[in-house]
Amino acid sequence: MADDGAISDGSDIYDGDTEIGSNTGSSSTSLSSESDLEERHAVGEQWVRNLFAEDDSDDSVFAGFQAAWKERDFVDRLTMDFRGIGGASVLHPPEANPGMYFDQFWTGEMWQQLVDETNRYADQERRRNPPPPSAPIWMPVATDEMRAFVGLCFAMGILRLPSRNDYWRVSNWLLKTNFGTVMARDRFNLIWRYLHLANNDAPGAEGDKLIKIRWFVDFLNDQFQAVYVPYGKYTVDESMVKFKGRLEFRQYLPAKPTKWGVKVWVLAESDTGYLSKFQVYTGRAPGGQERGLTHRVVTDLVDHLYGQYTQVYFDNFYTSPDLLTYLHARQVYACGTVRANRKNLPTALLPKNVNLQRHEFKVAQKDELSFVVWQDTKPVCVLSNFHDPTAMGAVSRRVRLGGGAQHVAVPAVVADYQKYMKGVDLMDQMVGYYIIQHRSKKWWRRIFHYLMMASAYNAYVVARDTSPEMVATEWPNFQDFLEEIVLWLVGEVRSRRDPAANPRPAPGAGRHDIVKMYEKKRTCIECSMSAAAGERRGTTKHGCQQCQQPVHLECVSTHFHRLFNL
Repeated sequence: MADDGAISDGSDIYDGDTEIGSNTGSSSTSLSSESDLEERHAVGEQWVRNLFAEDDSDDSVFAGFQAAWKERDFVDRLTMDFRGIGGASVLHPPEANPGMYFDQFWTGEMWQQLVDETNRYADQERRRNPPPPSAPIWMPVATDEMRAFVGLCFAMGILRLPSRNDYWRVSNWLLKTNFGTVMARDRFNLIWRYLHLANNDAPGAEGDKLIKIRWFVDFLNDQFQAVYVPYGKYTVDESMVKFKGRLEFRQYLPAKPTKWGVKVWVLAESDTGYLSKFQVYTGRAPGGQERGLTHRVVTDLVDHLYGQYTQVYFDNFYTSPDLLTYLHARQVYACGTVRANRKNLPTALLPKNVNLQRHEFKVAQKDELSFVVWQDTKPVCVLSNFHDPTAMGAVSRRVRLGGGAQHVAVPAVVADYQKYMKGVDLMDQMVGYYIIQHRSKKWWRRIFHYLMMASAYNAYVVARDTSPEMVATEWPNFQDFLEEIVLWLVGEVRSRRDPAANPRPAPGAGRHDIVKMYEKKRTCIECSMSAAAGERRGTTKHGCQQCQQPVHLECVSTHFHRLFNL
């Protein structure tokens, strides 16, 4: 299991037991007391003011020169409005259906990549490990068939059965599905087996652990940002893709609902959960990181937002004064709960140094940073680089006796954090409801299905933004929308396993000779493909010399019919 160096426990509550290191030593060149330090900085600040103007009444001009945290006489901060233009970048006609929205993310380029690489991988594998004569015949997959395959995968997430083969049951009328009318079971299993996203023989970046899905990940990252722009408020958090097999960068997060799996860093819209940008975490980078893991994660996810004055919210795993100062300098507003052992926090207001009553709080300010410690069931520390320390809001809290809820007055930074920190959790919730859960030894399949379902949910968000009235009427729930995507992807694709009612000889059938090939009888390949569960399958010593498959004499016409698509 890869080592993060730090584990996010998902908790935003500080327990008050962490000790903070302090500098107690002194020297001849150090200041003797905190008051001396403040006095010296005040003298320096006044000297800078005198360089620029005789009138020093406007303190806001010199807001960046604060020497230490202060708990009163706060300086007003100018907060800029979001500079971007939120919403869908492509306008859809009023009659657009869910499939059209989904096709904005899974474009023709995506489908062609899936088809080409699946067919390539099937050829490579069948040359490397030739299948036995009794194995189902492989035929190259086409685009419409690949779309139907993905549609059936979506359907398996909606209608959950223990095994993939259960979807092709024919003996129990109560549990029958219509999967068999779209695609034969063996055909689906073959595409499942050979599904591939990248050419194994193509050169890749050295040490890239995601080489098998690199193209897929990069393509969807670009599409997610191109199709829709959130309205200025984001959440940064980690998401877990369930996987318990052997994997070098598998993670364990005990506080998460999904404890074992692949960690994905996610930037999502706070209000809707729209997945805007993501990174799959593959373990500690070689050589270490200059500013730390959390700093690197946040800056990588929000670097395209510089200069737009967007608001980004994250939990105490990421928040630090240095990170918020760094983002503020790049016109990115940030807010998050913060652990009390982070450097450069106001020591006097740390939970171990204050004794607050329930719902009482204290506020401090330093330059662009505002710090709040609020007593909930436990002390909560919140840090922001854009909130006014005097602004107030309200949160809802349960009443201990009698039940119900009450509104509690809190600083605006606490209220906004509670309101806008839900984005990634909302996205995880909607994806988790309908993601296909069938096991696979190939770890990348889990990420494929995760991003497949995230694409569908993103399409739902875009539809609600573009045609809110139609969505509320036609597809009020995400499942309704998802079912329409399934029908759109399946389209007119139907299973070819059923023979024609009156088979006739195929042109050119003479090229395939039915001869006696085996000493012991074998099960006819055509009977195996067409017989229902529990039906008797014909056995024979004959077979097709060219196909090297056993063929029952009564099934010769069916065999030719399938080969030549009559």
